[in-house]
Amino acid sequence: MKNFVTVIIMFFTILSSGLKAQDIEIEGYGATGFIFYDNNQVGTLNQETYYEGKIQTEMEYNDKIEAQLDFRGNSTDNSIVLREFSLKLKVHPYLYLKIGNLKKPFGYEYLFNREELVTVNRSYTQEMAADLGFGGRSVSVMAYHKYDKGDKLPLTYYISLFKNNGLYAGMTIRGSWHSGNNIISLNYQFQNKGGDNSINSHGLNGGYAYENKTWLINFELFYLQDPIEGIRRRLAGLDENVNAFGSTITAAREFDSDYEFLKKVEPFIKAGIFSPDTENFEYHSIQAMFGANFYLHKKVRARLNGDLRLTKSIYNDEYQTTNSRVILEMQVRF
Repeated sequence: MKNFVTVIIMFFTILSSGLKAQDIEIEGYGATGFIFYDNNQVGTLNQETYYEGKIQTEMEYNDKIEAQLDFRGNSTDNSIVLREFSLKLKVHPYLYLKIGNLKKPFGYEYLFNREELVTVNRSYTQEMAADLGFGGRSVSVMAYHKYDKGDKLPLTYYISLFKNNGLYAGMTIRGSWHSGNNIISLNYQFQNKGGDNSINSHGLNGGYAYENKTWLINFELFYLQDPIEGIRRRLAGLDENVNAFGSTITAAREFDSDYEFLKKVEPFIKAGIFSPDTENFEYHSIQAMFGANFYLHKKVRARLNGDLRLTKSIYNDEYQTTNSRVILEMQVRF
C-alpha cells in the first residue's frame, strides 16, 4: 500500500509540474541483472538478482529557468524514493546556478549519472571517497559552467556549497581546462563535521581525460583526510590526521557493428588502488574491472563486468578476493 501511494503521489507531482511548465521531458532507465560474488557462502549469499529503474523529469519554464525531479526504485527494498530535486537558473552564458539535492562535483565519475558510466558501478576508489564525504549527494547551491565546443573560454567549472543532516557542511571546487579532446582537471573540497566532535577535513583530486567519439581514457589521483577515523583516533588520544590515497585509470573504445541486434561493442578496462591510511600503505585494496558493453541500440545495451578486488588489511597479510564479482546486466534508457 505504501508503494502504491508513493507511485500515485509521484504521478500527480510530475503531471501538475508538467502542466505548468512550458516544456517537459521525461527520461530515465530500467535495468535488470545478475551478480555473482566471491563470498563465503556460510552466513551470506554469493548470488544476487536485481532490477531497478529511474524516472527523471526535466521541466523548462522559460529560457532562464528549469527544474528537475528524479525518482528511483530498486528491488533491494522495493520502494520508490525522490532522489533529486533541483532548480536551474541561467544567470549568464558562463554562469548557471543550481539549487537542490545535488551530487558533489568531486571526481570524474561523479560528473555523470550512473546509467551513463562505462561500468555498471563506480570504481571502489570513487565510492570510498564518497563514503568519506568526498562525493555523494547533499543539499547544495552550485554555480557552474560546462564547456561546449565554440565557447571562447575552454573552461568547465563548479563551485558548490553543501549541507546535509549528518552535521556535514562544506565547499567543493572543480575546474577543467579543455584543449581539443584533452581535459585536465583539479578538485578541492573542504568539509566540516559539526556536533560534539567537530572536525575539518580536506580533499584533493586531479586528473587527465581524453574523450572523442570512440575513445575514453581517464587517469585520476585522490588525496583525502578521513574525518571518521580522525575523530576515532582523537578520542583514543592519537593523531587525528589520517590521510587516504587513491588512484584510478580507465580506457574504453567503441567499435561499430552492422549486425541487426548489435550496433556497437565497447570493451573497457578500469584499474585502481585505494589505501585508507598512507602511514600504513601496506594495507590497501587493488581493483581491476574489465568487460564490455554490447549495444543493441544506442539506448539498449547488454553489460558484462568483471570486478576483481584484492585486499590486504590488518586482519589479513595476504591478498583476499572477497567482494570480487561478475555482473551481467541489461539496461534500457529512454
